[in-house]
Amino acid sequence: MKQAAYQKKFLAYAFGGSPSYSGRAIREVHKRLVEEKGLVDEHFDAVVENFGSTLKELGVADDLIAEAADIAESVREEVLNR
Repeated sequence: MKQAAYQKKFLAYAFGGSPSYSGRAIREVHKRLVEEKGLVDEHFDAVVENFGSTLKELGVADDLIAEAADIAESVREEVLNR
């Protein structure tokens, strides 16, 4: 549940619902996953796809889903520690 709370805080910040984020840096949080678990583009793509599918199921408009995907895409390099 601790991870879910961090994710909620980050997503609120990333999508403009909070003016600041006080959690650890994205690169730092994902470093172990990249180095020890092999986190790569394929995994990132799957998360973005699942996120988009969930938003679609919730009735979110396609233009907003595309905007959400763009926001997610903007952190790809940090998440994958490149």
